Amino acid sequence: MVRFGAGGHTFAVEARHVRAMLTTAPEQARQAEDLLGLMPHPGPRRWLVMETGGIARCVEVAEPVRLQVIDAQDIHLPPPLLAARLTLPALVAIAFDHGAPVLVVDPLVLLAE
Repeated sequence: MVRFGAGGHTFAVEARHVRAMLTTAPEQARQAEDLLGLMPHPGPRRWLVMETGGIARCVEVAEPVRLQVIDAQDIHLPPPLLAARLTLPALVAIAFDHGAPVLVVDPLVLLAE
């Protein structure tokens, strides 16, 4: 998984969708906070190039950004009641890293236009 920050929270996507990380802003990049419906959070930024459906798109995310193995037993689907009331687009699972939540999102849904 590739972990990153957005709106003061920690998110992750499957590493197979991330092609590169940039340290300078490309011309066309969308903020992760905009895609997720969150308020921007101050701090250093990076840009992840994500490929979905054969198309590469760039997403601006907050640091820290890192590649991390998250054990399968630490990844959980949202409970049915929570899943029915979700307002966070693309959320597919919640992982726990040393007790802290990591919100796992589907880039296919996140970057759908």
